[in-house]
Amino acid sequence: MEITEEQRKRAEANRLAAIARRQALLESQPHKDPWHLFKCRKISPEHNPKPTPIHLSDQPQSVSLEPLPPKPLPLKFQVSLEICSPDSFSATPRPLQGKPYPGEDRCLQRLNDSLSNVMPSHYTQNHGGGKACVYKLRDYNAVLKCLKIAADIEVAEIPWGTFNVIERLSHSFAAERWVPCRPEHLPDEKVDELIGKLPRTLLDALLPFQMDGLRFGLRRGGRCLIADEMGLGKTLQAIAIAGCFLDEGPALVVCPAVLRFTWAEELERWLPCCLPADIHLGNSYC
Repeated sequence: MEITEEQRKRAEANRLAAIARRQALLESQPHKDPWHLFKCRKISPEHNPKPTPIHLSDQPQSVSLEPLPPKPLPLKFQVSLEICSPDSFSATPRPLQGKPYPGEDRCLQRLNDSLSNVMPSHYTQNHGGGKACVYKLRDYNAVLKCLKIAADIEVAEIPWGTFNVIERLSHSFAAERWVPCRPEHLPDEKVDELIGKLPRTLLDALLPFQMDGLRFGLRRGGRCLIADEMGLGKTLQAIAIAGCFLDEGPALVVCPAVLRFTWAEELERWLPCCLPADIHLGNSYC
């Protein structure tokens, strides 16, 4: 919509009158700083002290560009607890899968810090060639409690069944005499009685270490593992142990097929009470 010439003149007159009124108002008031209403502390005169002069040297200054020291790796590793003797166990630091290994020395230091209240017996070398701390079996629960509190240590415990058996057997080791601790275990009086039932020829053929193996097996009710080297007479020890329990029922011998006749001959030789008719040879199809 277009305005008329009369409307244009009226608007121009109003604009000029407004400018005149504003100019008269400014002249009637005293002169003030145009920034007196500005509240910025950085440029306000009362809050902006004089800047400190900076003197620049004509000589350029050298800037040290030495690299920052590397951040230490996060400490996270596993401690494996293992039985190493009848009355002691070892604590071995091992790397965790998917985690950077901080190193054996640092892990051992962290392990000692966590177990500062438990005195280690000594240090030993594990199967992998590394170091391990050895503690008394009586301190197992204290060691386990301290390690579980540490957030940066993962514990591989001794299986409960294994620890229970070793702990009971440790009493015999500490007392330096055999102390039966399970229902199938036999006291030394019963062991001597069973040994007395064996043929004299068999007893005379046993060497001292084989006699120790015989007593070891009889004390545990015949439940044992004979782990002597090849050629040291494991067969003779096994026959002697089996001969002590013939009154309780037949004995089963599991062996390679080529050794069936060898076992039969050894049984006939060392146990005269076993007649050929009493020995039955089986095969894998029985």
